[in-house]
Amino acid sequence: MKICIIDDEPLALQYLDFLLNKIAGVQVTGKFNNATELINHVQTEDVDAVLMDIHMPDILGIDLAEQLLNIKPVLNIAFVTAYNEYAVRAFELNALDYILKPVQLERLQLTIERIKEKDEILHKTPLKAAYHIKNLGAVRFYKEESPIEVKWRTSKAKELFFYFLQNHRNTIRKEELIDFMWTHLSWEKANSQLYSTVYQIRKVIQQMGFPIKIVSQEESYEITLGEEVVIQSIGWKQAAWRALQENDISVKAHMKLLETYQGDYLQGIESDWILEERKEIRNIWLQIVDNLIKDTLQNKSPSSRNISQISALVSFDEEARILVNEKL
Repeated sequence: MKICIIDDEPLALQYLDFLLNKIAGVQVTGKFNNATELINHVQTEDVDAVLMDIHMPDILGIDLAEQLLNIKPVLNIAFVTAYNEYAVRAFELNALDYILKPVQLERLQLTIERIKEKDEILHKTPLKAAYHIKNLGAVRFYKEESPIEVKWRTSKAKELFFYFLQNHRNTIRKEELIDFMWTHLSWEKANSQLYSTVYQIRKVIQQMGFPIKIVSQEESYEITLGEEVVIQSIGWKQAAWRALQENDISVKAHMKLLETYQGDYLQGIESDWILEERKEIRNIWLQIVDNLIKDTLQNKSPSSRNISQISALVSFDEEARILVNEKL
């Protein structure tokens, strides 16, 4: 198991490293006191878990965890801290564990066992049914490979549903939803619109039969996705990062990523909250295209079939078409 650790206190970092090296089957791949270096490490290396402090000078561990999970959604995260007031939010982020300092070896071993158990379930247990939400290009829903027609009563219901999906690891405050979706209405009317829209979404989820729950708290919502729910963009980003990290380009893997990407993230929904994720995924896709072009040019006898395939797979996007035509 490959683990990296971060703490702004050098002695705490050294002590945690010391304890982890006592546990069989664990390899510490990096020790960091800087969030940027840790993020780069997770992007470029194979990492199973991160153990992190919460109180650091430059960034709160909770916020760092969110960034890491956006990069690698299956990453196991455990917090090691002297403070317990962040425990609830930590578990809202699906943190695997929350260990209070001073750390005891037996308690740390329990955390490692939890990571192992979770990974064994993830990799060995076959899913009974798969519910696919394809969101690269036109949005589509599938249950066991069969398409499902979804009818939204309003465009607001559709937009809010996908906002819930994008932010499902976080507690979503009702106030923030009102601020960006119904800012022009009075508080009473906006609040009424929010509850009505959430009700519409729940009805759609029920009709689809998807294992997705929207749990209302006093001031917030929490979204729970069943393990069978597969969101296309999350899996695509993971596969793309793995492909880009390889020293030797896998043409097969890159071509598969091009086949899967059939348009921008949440194509057809135009809202400010989408733009950052859309831009990130698109930039990764353009790197995949660029890698394939470079590999084709380096090949002494480039396959015309590969060239035509690349051209066909990016034909829907003007910028990518120009990139291919200029270089090939």
